[in-house]
Amino acid sequence: MAVVAYGEPRFTQDMDILLNSHQFAVSLFVKRLQESHYHVDEISVNRALGGGFFNVIHLGYHIKTDFYVPTEPELLAMLADRVKLPFDEMRRAAYITPTSLVVAKLRAFENSESTRHLDDIASIVRLQGKKLDQARIDIAAAQLGVLGVWRSLWEGNQRP
Repeated sequence: MAVVAYGEPRFTQDMDILLNSHQFAVSLFVKRLQESHYHVDEISVNRALGGGFFNVIHLGYHIKTDFYVPTEPELLAMLADRVKLPFDEMRRAAYITPTSLVVAKLRAFENSESTRHLDDIASIVRLQGKKLDQARIDIAAAQLGVLGVWRSLWEGNQRP
């Protein structure tokens, strides 16, 4: 969802949500999802709270949402830096920052080599440009071994 918030709109097969497990009411979470016509397994949710993932599926639309409960320091830092943006006319949602999103997408690319992540990064660079912390991304990209890929995306997608 953060890619859609910061980049160019695109169709996605699912949503990925980072979940903060502190003060998390599992029973209420499961109840609300079930009331909204989602299949959710309470045992899987409880297992994931120590670090892991689970998914829910909308019973009518068959849209899958993956929830990930991070334990990695860099992902926990992304959660701590989240910002609230409009989700629709009535609600707001918390998103990781555009800089954190680029770093997360670089990490995902490094792990999977899927060019979809690079397309997302290019879109974010085109729309967020100077709002991105280029130095922070440079450091993260170098640590991941994808600095050349990142620099190419940065230079090729700048808008005047």
